[in-house]
Amino acid sequence: MNWVGLWTIIKRENLRTIKVINQVIWPPIISSLLYILIFGFSLGKNFQVGDVSYLAFLVPGLIMMNIIMSSYEESSSSLFLGKFINYIQELLVAPLSYLELVIGFLFGSIIRSFVIANLILIVFMFFVDINIHSIWLYLFFMIFVSIFFACVGLIVALWADKFDNLAILNTFFITPLLFFGGVFHSIILLPEFFQKLSLFNPLFYMIDGFRYSILGTSDLSIIYSIIVVVALAVVSFMFTAYLFKKGYKLKT
Repeated sequence: MNWVGLWTIIKRENLRTIKVINQVIWPPIISSLLYILIFGFSLGKNFQVGDVSYLAFLVPGLIMMNIIMSSYEESSSSLFLGKFINYIQELLVAPLSYLELVIGFLFGSIIRSFVIANLILIVFMFFVDINIHSIWLYLFFMIFVSIFFACVGLIVALWADKFDNLAILNTFFITPLLFFGGVFHSIILLPEFFQKLSLFNPLFYMIDGFRYSILGTSDLSIIYSIIVVVALAVVSFMFTAYLFKKGYKLKT
């Protein structure tokens, strides 16, 4: 393992985030706060979801939504920009393996989503009385979901030929699945058909498991969420590493 090279990639990704902090850090915090103010303090002020208030119910979903968005956007934009301005060629000729390249990009996404998620949680604590139910599950879902969507971002960036392609997955897949995945609602409130349909939404397991890590309550057994998240993260990582090893749309 080339630790110096790997650390250089990770540091570069973090410096890139810091330089555009007004674009990538503050907007998700502000938008999440607006969701809480609008949905939590107005529509759901006197509404309970199970044993918790709707305001507390919203917190894990909004945090997970930003983990997903930030990890995908970080890896996809970073790699595509590298292809676009051709600095990726410098990484390919450097003494770095394909695994080190993948891990370097992944750590950039994980750190960015970790910072955003915890800043949002700190802000929410001023408005909602919440405590983390299981810190280990909290970190588990945060890291493994970040790995999965960072890998998805890398795969899309490898495939994309123009910037517009990066938004296709976000607009037509991630955002709809997020809104139907339980960010704003519990599936037990849905008709039976839509409850069963929600079980085919992988983002539901991420949101539901993460909600359990904070509130100690979930719609399904936490075991199902852990299995789904681990499986998705492992498969996506292996496929991403395979594409990098083959030099898919990298070696021209």
